[in-house]
Amino acid sequence: MTAREDAATVQLDAATAEFITGITSMSIATRDTRLIPAVGKASGCIVSADRCALTVLFDSGQSPRIAADIAAGSPVAVVFSLPATHRTVQIKGNRAVLAPASPTQLVRARLHVESIVEHLVPLGYSEPALRMFFGFAAESLLAAHFAPIAVFAQTPGPRAGERISG
Repeated sequence: MTAREDAATVQLDAATAEFITGITSMSIATRDTRLIPAVGKASGCIVSADRCALTVLFDSGQSPRIAADIAAGSPVAVVFSLPATHRTVQIKGNRAVLAPASPTQLVRARLHVESIVEHLVPLGYSEPALRMFFGFAAESLLAAHFAPIAVFAQTPGPRAGERISG
């Protein structure tokens, strides 16, 4: 089964696609067979041209449970948040397909880290601490490819938890 064979796939609107591929702090979450959750950092997101699939990059060395859960067929959720405004979006998928990150995806992850660090330093965060927190090992960077089935607004406030699509 490919990431797009899920009948419940939703197409992201252009604004959401632009937001999640921009300067956001990203977290990826899964669960194991006992429904125990795992959460890890993500290092970049690529949206397909038709906006019906995402590729989220993460370090499997830092998040081995995420990799194991995805390999076992876990659903996946990714949260994207812009620190300066706290605008937040959550996207869920039934399952993801894993592959080692390609050279182009590795460049995308490096550019993402540079962008988020550049965004956060003026907010008073230490650049060395940010580089440590958002850093990743190139050799263990994985690409999780999945089709979104639901998109939620998660920005704190009255719309938090509201379904945007799916």
